[in-house]
Amino acid sequence: MVETSETSGPDPVGGGIAAVLWRPGVLVLVALVLVSTVLLPKVIDRLPELKDRPEYQLTRDAVEIIPSPPAWIPGEFVARATGSDSWPREGTSILEPDVLQRVSDSFAARPWVAEVRAVERRVPAGVVVRLVYRRPVAWIETAGSPVAVDVNGVRLPAGDLTGETATNFPVVRGVTSQPPSADASEWEDRGVVAAARLADELKSHWKPFDLSVIVVQRDRERVFLELLTQGGSRIVWGRPPGTRHPGELTVSQKIGRLMQFISHFDSLDPPGGPFEINIRHWREIIYRPLNSESARRLTLPVIR
Repeated sequence: MVETSETSGPDPVGGGIAAVLWRPGVLVLVALVLVSTVLLPKVIDRLPELKDRPEYQLTRDAVEIIPSPPAWIPGEFVARATGSDSWPREGTSILEPDVLQRVSDSFAARPWVAEVRAVERRVPAGVVVRLVYRRPVAWIETAGSPVAVDVNGVRLPAGDLTGETATNFPVVRGVTSQPPSADASEWEDRGVVAAARLADELKSHWKPFDLSVIVVQRDRERVFLELLTQGGSRIVWGRPPGTRHPGELTVSQKIGRLMQFISHFDSLDPPGGPFEINIRHWREIIYRPLNSESARRLTLPVIR
């Protein structure tokens, strides 16, 4: 009887892995990983902190405003923002995580700013601030001093409007509500907003038409507007811009009637006036002398 014995060779799987791990290239890679795990944190700790370097510290003169402040905004506008409590303290790094938000808050708090669209970091130590500005459109007469407003009826800093800039905007009469106490606050009065929007629509026509005042009138909850000319004529404008009331003419149609009247008479204050000029009718402009209630109404057919 012959006995045979089988001897098993090396495990093909285990041997394969060992063979791979003991290759020189793999050993070098493993060694590098181990060394970097130990040494890299120490190397990083020894590197200088960029945010602590002077050239990365935000300064007030490294602020770019886009677009540049318009003519009605005072020259110290940027200085007021960068000198406010919201502005990052002196020496703050441009790399600090909250620096852009603090810059944004500083400009958003300015009454002349309607919106901060973006604040962009410029390395090493600058910021670009993109703004939307509020634009004054009218002065609202009150029991006290006149109040400047934008097209949405937001109160603006009247003290910043001086010289010729202050005389470029229409005056609004007939508002009886109290203005908001703080700048950048909305005046919650439909008459104020209606007059402000009309002033904005007429801004390019105000001086050529020799207009002087917008008058707010009310019929219960409804608001109606009139215009006064430099010569004393009264223009019946009607409902505010943007109304959807059926039968009310659009702003462009009403401006077209004023232009037709001026073309016909050379002025909104022709001889024999001042006149009441009603531009609300579809087929004709109706006008009459203001000095006589019994005076016959005259008409001027609308040119289509």
